[in-house]
Amino acid sequence: MVVFLSSCSSNSEIPLETNYYLLNSQHLAKNSVNINKTVVVEVLELPAYLDQPQLVMQLNVHQLHYARFDVWAEPLQAGFTKALINDLNLNNNSIQFVTDELKSNKKSTDKLIVRIDYFHPSTASKVVLSGVFWTENNKVQNIIQQHFSFELLLNEDGYTHAVAQMRRLVSMMSASVILENYDIVR
Repeated sequence: MVVFLSSCSSNSEIPLETNYYLLNSQHLAKNSVNINKTVVVEVLELPAYLDQPQLVMQLNVHQLHYARFDVWAEPLQAGFTKALINDLNLNNNSIQFVTDELKSNKKSTDKLIVRIDYFHPSTASKVVLSGVFWTENNKVQNIIQQHFSFELLLNEDGYTHAVAQMRRLVSMMSASVILENYDIVR
């Protein structure tokens, strides 16, 4: 009986390791030479199931799993915004994409607004990113929402690979936004 109790107490003292992940772990700076305009990027509030520190995985059509020891190192909305702005700026030479706090005082600043609906890995060995984006400016009265949906396969197990693939999805979305909405020669 004493051996059993001592083994239980020693097992409970072993700390479980928490893993922290950054969606945008590096900033690749680029010289801004021919900036013609500034676009403010706004990522709307994430759905409640994504707006938390734990990484989420879709188990089946209606079931999600939250990782206990795999968490975002910063709020996902902030990390996604940083990654998207970084990629948008790398994918063009004439537009500067910024967050709202970095915009100039010009009232005619264009906006790119993004709503994320799904952004997670699944047990079907893929990661998904889908939602809607639209642009706003003072000239165009009609706002046209553009739906996006991207998927990549997971070739390895674990959240490290899943987060790397999620980051690639942000890059794919950025390239799509540039291609479909801005007349830019790269």
